[in-house]
Amino acid sequence: MGTLAPAPAPAALDAGGTPAVADIHLSDIPPLHDEQHLFRERRLRSVTANIRAQAREFLALAGLHRLVVSTHRYSLDHADRALRDLSLGRFDGAAVLMP
Repeated sequence: MGTLAPAPAPAALDAGGTPAVADIHLSDIPPLHDEQHLFRERRLRSVTANIRAQAREFLALAGLHRLVVSTHRYSLDHADRALRDLSLGRFDGAAVLMP
């Protein structure tokens, strides 16, 4: 396998930006270099995509262990407010955009 090029998105972020790495592609994640991609108040976030069977397994475990999930609904046209509330830590849990 050849050498992977550095990830272009994190390198293009301004200070304070947040790159999200999704686990939905079939190739290796390009290397991230600390100083170039992660320093200067950047935060790396990881997201995942699951298949339906994994979601059912998780929900069964959540019910068995009485997991309580806190969600906060926002209409799609208030996505900016949802992001602002998340960044300011106005609640614990997840913001959910409703179409």
